[in-house]
Amino acid sequence: MALATRQRMSAESRRDQILDVTRQVVDVEGFHAASIERIAQECGITRTLIYQQFGSLSGMLVAMVDREFQHATAGFMLAIQRQPPSDKEKFTAALAGMLDAVDAAPATWRMFLMPPEGGPPELFERLAKSRSLTLSYISMALEASGLEKTIIVSEDRELTIRMMYAVAEELVKLRLQDPQAYTTERLLAQAEWLSRALFQRV
Repeated sequence: MALATRQRMSAESRRDQILDVTRQVVDVEGFHAASIERIAQECGITRTLIYQQFGSLSGMLVAMVDREFQHATAGFMLAIQRQPPSDKEKFTAALAGMLDAVDAAPATWRMFLMPPEGGPPELFERLAKSRSLTLSYISMALEASGLEKTIIVSEDRELTIRMMYAVAEELVKLRLQDPQAYTTERLLAQAEWLSRALFQRV
């Protein structure tokens, strides 16, 4: 990884630079590789500047996790606002939006869907929060669409919601792991097929 060029930056720009480099190191090598000394070296700054910004290694890592969580949440909110042709296509439309968000910021989504070892407790707190947010969205989408009245959903609504969540998560992970093999078109076609089967559409 090339060293960043030393230059004068505003406090906000320097903070973003430090968090960007931290995210890159964590994405490639894991949290254990993100030491104060390593990040300072990669940024071309002194360790003192990092301590001034974040107070400690833990403070820096938590700040990075929080920023990336905000980015991922914003991407998710944009994804679920996509307007499908009908309520029955909400699942596929939302997934399409999520795949776009993943392609725009793969390191961010890898952190939360495939978290590296050694992450701070706050990372897993954000994971639980994002899972709850997604499950709530699926529940509301089912209710709004009227699909929960179908035979399959009515058998066990909770399990249907959790199954849809698991499917969406797995498809996004496949995109992150091998975007060449798992194209957006391929993943959306499979999601649409499963949605038709699940909700008995013709």
